[in-house]
Amino acid sequence: MRFLIYSFLVCLKIDNLVGRGGYSEVYKGDLSNGETIAVKRLAKDNKDPNKEKEFLMELGIIGHVCHPNTASLLGYCFENGLYLIFNYSQNGNLSTALHGYGK
Repeated sequence: MRFLIYSFLVCLKIDNLVGRGGYSEVYKGDLSNGETIAVKRLAKDNKDPNKEKEFLMELGIIGHVCHPNTASLLGYCFENGLYLIFNYSQNGNLSTALHGYGK
């Protein structure tokens, strides 16, 4: 499902930042219907020339995976950047599960 940027733009504040990876940042937010989401945004400060390719490959892979241990992809947005929208997981991410909180 394609999302319009205005539906989740309010989520993209530093106070909502819940994770940062090699080429992306993840923000927690709520849609107007009350659903809690995670928005993964391609980091603008990363200079890796392959970042867009890897981000789009992730979209292609995660869009075809249906497993209880993976995040559920709700949609995407290519307006003013590259964004993936997931159901928010209260349990954190794989790194948290393996290494614990705050480590």
